[in-house]
Amino acid sequence: MTTRTDCPLCHGDGGTVLFRNAFLRVVDAQEADYPAFTRVILNRHAQEMTDLNQAERSGLMSAVYLVEALQRRHFQPDKINLAQLGNMVPHVHWHIIARFTDDKHFPNPIWGAPRAAADGPDDEPEAARRNAHIRQLVPAYHQDITQSFSALFDDTADTVPEQTRFEQTLQRITDG
Repeated sequence: MTTRTDCPLCHGDGGTVLFRNAFLRVVDAQEADYPAFTRVILNRHAQEMTDLNQAERSGLMSAVYLVEALQRRHFQPDKINLAQLGNMVPHVHWHIIARFTDDKHFPNPIWGAPRAAADGPDDEPEAARRNAHIRQLVPAYHQDITQSFSALFDDTADTVPEQTRFEQTLQRITDG
């Protein structure tokens, strides 16, 4: 596996690991205001998606889509943000973030300034109640990630599951 000494994702998990194999890991990002924030991180060091071969790109995106489907199933967010920035950490990784219209940044990106109080919902305690409810759902979500990824990305030598297996797993989740 290729690593760089100056890369925090080459030498750290990037969050609490929910699933890991030789190719990638899925982690809980541990963001207090976004309890369903999840990352999919390529294990080997690569800076851009075009540094990956087609099979790696396909496998990584399959993982991102699987996390998105699981977030939709468990949390019913108003929107899901998928982001692959790498400006601060130039190592291929994706952010999958369940968003709600009452979260502290909506409709803006979570990395920007929070919206002004006058722009926020009238009932701030409602957002706090929703976050508390999401935190109660997180353990089942984490368990579903571990089980789904373990079944899909098994211990075979293949980095990427067959597309048919991925589509079947995604269908099972969305039909849920």
